[in-house]
Amino acid sequence: MKTVSIKAIMSIFALASMITFANAANSNDKHVYNNDVVENGKIVVREVCSEENGLLTLKSRSEMEYTDNGRLAVKRDFSWNAESSSWVFVRSVSYSYSEDSYTITYTDAKGNTSILLQSK
Repeated sequence: MKTVSIKAIMSIFALASMITFANAANSNDKHVYNNDVVENGKIVVREVCSEENGLLTLKSRSEMEYTDNGRLAVKRDFSWNAESSSWVFVRSVSYSYSEDSYTITYTDAKGNTSILLQSK
């Protein structure tokens, strides 16, 4: 049962990552993963840049937090706003675990929260 739960969590994390990076994608851009910050073997920050004519342009940023036992706890996604030269919050996905269940919660840029998946 725990193996299935871990596989489900990993699948949703992979899907959330693909959505994040797909949203940043433009079919004419080449994307380069840039500025990965790794702590204790886990990526805690990943920025995605596009490369066009030799120039890198910031596109998206993901920040990850982990539990003490190494499970993903929160993944926050941001997009780059060139006008304000700042990161703008897009969404977050939170993962909470108990011994035999887990809950995955999605929060959008407006603060709306919904449960994506809950096991029992």
